Amino acid sequence: MYLTRHPSEHGAVEPLLTLLEGAQESTSRATMPAHITCSAVVIDRDRRVLHIHHRASGLVLVPGGHLEPEDRTLLAAAVREVGEEAGIKAGDLCLTPQLLGIPIDIDFHDIEARPGKGEPPHRHYDVRFVFYLVGEHPELVLQDAEVAGAEWRHFDAVSSPTLRAKLLDSGLDGRPEAVSASALIFNDAGRYLLHLRDDLPGIWEPGAFALLGGGSEPQDVTLEDTVRRELGEEVPDLVIPDLEPFAVERATGSDGLCVPIQVFAGRWNGDPDRLRLTEGILLRWFAPEMLHRLRLSPATRTLLLRHATQRSALLGQDPRYERRDDSEEGPLVADQAHVDATVPGARTGGIPRLAVPADAGEIARLRSELILSEPLDGDWLSLCRDHLAARLVPGGDARAYVVDAPEGGLASCALALVDAVLPAPRYPKGLAARIQAVATVPDHRRRGYAKAVLTALLAHLEGDGVTLYELHASDESAPLYAALGFTRDPALMRMTRIPSAAHTAAHAT
Repeated sequence: MYLTRHPSEHGAVEPLLTLLEGAQESTSRATMPAHITCSAVVIDRDRRVLHIHHRASGLVLVPGGHLEPEDRTLLAAAVREVGEEAGIKAGDLCLTPQLLGIPIDIDFHDIEARPGKGEPPHRHYDVRFVFYLVGEHPELVLQDAEVAGAEWRHFDAVSSPTLRAKLLDSGLDGRPEAVSASALIFNDAGRYLLHLRDDLPGIWEPGAFALLGGGSEPQDVTLEDTVRRELGEEVPDLVIPDLEPFAVERATGSDGLCVPIQVFAGRWNGDPDRLRLTEGILLRWFAPEMLHRLRLSPATRTLLLRHATQRSALLGQDPRYERRDDSEEGPLVADQAHVDATVPGARTGGIPRLAVPADAGEIARLRSELILSEPLDGDWLSLCRDHLAARLVPGGDARAYVVDAPEGGLASCALALVDAVLPAPRYPKGLAARIQAVATVPDHRRRGYAKAVLTALLAHLEGDGVTLYELHASDESAPLYAALGFTRDPALMRMTRIPSAAHTAAHAT
């Protein structure tokens, strides 16, 4: 790539190409009569370049030096050198979108013999990489044994003639820009598609969940080209028609550098298990309330929660809610409640919301009064309330969506309990849900509340991986369930067994 940018230098670097093809380690200072060194061209926002005063030679140069065995790449060696000589940390630096990891200059110069170090005359091929300061000037901590001072020079005063010429012709301005792109993919149920990365050396964020995406490559004209290329490489079957810029996130790369990432947001409602995955371990949908339980960078977690809040706000809803589709009369689906929610949400004007433990009493009351053939007395209602409250917490086995009544309490609710069952072809993840209650207060019926809460509940359960659903339907409610995909199973007969009173009393004691 360097020679593509500077074809006239092919003859000058021909000896370096020969060195690279040889049997000796080209990056070892013991390799004679030539070896590779690396330098860091650090540019600030005033288009000035950091220079170091070297004690031994008396020269004023950009930070750099020989490679060490622990340096994974030439770029990493340049980052290490600027840290050792000037005290600038890797996280204070970022690459430039114009060059990425391509050297801006390869300089070759002869070094005199150093009898004290046992080194004969030899040649250095100095590979120079450009970095921008991410923020304001960090405090320089100079390596006192080798460095006598430091200064910032404008491009036209850079000490190296070849580097000076390239900088003056570069258009580099010292202002950080995104050099990577990621896809923030969400569905209508308010969930986000996350990618579990391989846990291997050299992988960025190994073994963690992350957004799909990656670094720009020279052929990418725009950052949208970058994210679409990355999606095509990682998940070939995933097609997102519309991707909109959402935010720029700062992450830490595998070499410690700051990586500004342009995040694009896109909507998709497919099943990740049907996608071919060529990189990483798996793809899964996650609700915002589950993010705190994942191995996920804090910056990405914050970004996802911000997107959930902003998208809901644009729809004119409570920050936890969003529309399931774009039709005026389509069902509404609630986004996830906050993890620490312990009291019912604000009145939502007929919009379903995810139930929290404080809703357990009202859900138990509606179930008792509107579903059970024999309503429960006060003691049993309290017992049901306490049991349900403990199961509605994040990570519990109860899921419910509710619609608030304007006068207080609940107008409608849908409750399910999730069970682990043995996997089968129809339910490969071994998760089943039993719909325990779908109830609407008589004064609030015929407004679509039952369908809305049940639609929201089913979308939530699907996001959790539930593929088997069971319920008991009355003749009156059967059309609603049929409209949502439930079918009668003639092979099953409903049978119940209740222990005798004596048996129950014996176990109660």
